[in-house]
Amino acid sequence: MNFFISYVKSNIKWILSFLLCEGILFTLMVMNGNPWEEVCYAVFLGVFLLVLVFFADGIGRWKRYRKLLEMEYSVAFSLERMENPQDILEQEYQKLLSILFEEKLRQENGALEMQREMREYYAMWVHQIKTPISALKLLLQEKGPVGEMEEELRELFFIEQYVEMVLSYARLESETTDFVVAPVKLDEVIRSSVRKYARMFVHKKISLEYEGTSEVVLSDKKWLQFVTEQILSNAIKYTSKGKINISVKKEGTKHIFLVIADTGIGIREEDLPRICEKGYTGYNGHAHRRSTGIGLYLVNRIRKKLGHSLSVYSREGEGTKVVIGFVLADTEE
Repeated sequence: MNFFISYVKSNIKWILSFLLCEGILFTLMVMNGNPWEEVCYAVFLGVFLLVLVFFADGIGRWKRYRKLLEMEYSVAFSLERMENPQDILEQEYQKLLSILFEEKLRQENGALEMQREMREYYAMWVHQIKTPISALKLLLQEKGPVGEMEEELRELFFIEQYVEMVLSYARLESETTDFVVAPVKLDEVIRSSVRKYARMFVHKKISLEYEGTSEVVLSDKKWLQFVTEQILSNAIKYTSKGKINISVKKEGTKHIFLVIADTGIGIREEDLPRICEKGYTGYNGHAHRRSTGIGLYLVNRIRKKLGHSLSVYSREGEGTKVVIGFVLADTEE
């Protein structure tokens, strides 16, 4: 309907001109005393030819219109698919479109190149900054008796965590993210994450409950390690007293769930739907100095790429439970 209205409007001058000519012809034939049959026949013939011409032209324009609509929704848009211009005005419009399209491609390629260079720079910076961090850690450990530099070591640990988060973020944005899905021993990943945060468990006097597991899941060990560390980090960060429980629950013969539950401050109900949004910290995050709103965002992106499920249950003041679902690896092969 929109096409019909637009087509009539674009040809309204020709339609009015034809009707004017028909009116003049009708008047002259009547004044000359021509029989009414001849007058009506002449008018009908003129209208018929007008409808025939506009119908044929309209069909052609409709086909071109449909072609343009298909190109709009095409994934790989190219000006080469456009039909040849029918007049000089269309030719100039197509030239203009070609210039704009080439400029768009140039800007897109420039932006992609800039992003690539920035990712490479961040990756290089992270690798370089790890060396002085490791050296500083050794210096602090050798500076005095055990426990004397504990606060400094904790702050250095946080710096190291943020640096690793930057590297993971840069890798996720890369076009060649190194995901390698293979059988992974879940127990090794969990224990490695727990050892990494052992200092924080001791400092905050939080007890850990974990009985171990022999299950093997399909995942990427390095990225799964990052996911468990982020969830464990949040559990420790928002738990001032009590315990953290890590358990593994099997469902059927194909699926298994890793459950990390804490007795921390919990999450407000209105914040739960948005906790995986980039930069979103929620009410408790605003109250906590170290909240960035990036950890769970990265966790959610990684688990989607790995094909894992993620569920978060929480009540403010009672604690939070995070459940990650895996597909079990076929260990018989």
